[in-house]
Amino acid sequence: MLNRLIKRSLLFLKRDLFINISYRFQFIFSIVSIFVSVFVFFLLSSFLEGSNEYLKEYGDDYFYFLLVGITITDLSLRVSNSLNIEIRNYQVTGIFEELINTKIPISELLMYSFLYPIFFSLFRMFIFFIFAILFFGLTINLQNFGFVFLAIFFTLISFIGIGLIAGAYTISFKKGNPMSSVTQLSIVIISGIIFPIDVLPVWLQAFSNFIPITHSAELLRYLFLENSEINDFVFIRLFYLILSSLILITLGNLLINLAIKTGKKNGTLMFY
Repeated sequence: MLNRLIKRSLLFLKRDLFINISYRFQFIFSIVSIFVSVFVFFLLSSFLEGSNEYLKEYGDDYFYFLLVGITITDLSLRVSNSLNIEIRNYQVTGIFEELINTKIPISELLMYSFLYPIFFSLFRMFIFFIFAILFFGLTINLQNFGFVFLAIFFTLISFIGIGLIAGAYTISFKKGNPMSSVTQLSIVIISGIIFPIDVLPVWLQAFSNFIPITHSAELLRYLFLENSEINDFVFIRLFYLILSSLILITLGNLLINLAIKTGKKNGTLMFY
């Protein structure tokens, strides 16, 4: 069973990898755009140089604050939007009908759609940091790599769950994806990605605790700092991240299986 899952996973990853690499200009442009983005972040941070009460816990370095936030955002949004896009492609091209008639559960097949976005997003995250370190003097601490891995892992699980919820909406209603707009809006405004959460009104800060990326961004920013220690702050943030990932992945699985089951019953899966 495990060998079969691994083999199928590798086949889907290999297929998507070859498809995307075949678009060489787009791939190269994606790498160049990362360098341009890092350069823009560096220039933007230069306007905020010096002591800032909201950035003290981040080493008074807005470039560091912004880069970590943007990289985890890039990772999260790419993963959460991938299944919705894939399902629409399947519906429009007629492949969805073929998937329904295979012996493999369609929910399992749809999960494979996350593999390449995760792989490519992690690669982009790595390139973001490499450019920032080599060309703009960013320094990060990798002594707590185990906890960094856990933070990224449970962030991925959380946004796979959000992706499943968005996929369930697409299967049920065919067009539109309000989850994408809600996710992007919440990340930009109240997740502490572009500016610290402390600048928000107190009543709005409370909402940020319900968004997984809030905890993952804060956790990574702390873990990458020099002389950071594993303390209560790390365990509390990690607890919230694990809790949100379990809730979202469970809810996502329930909704997408319900959408598929209802679509089969009503005979609407092939309509778009």
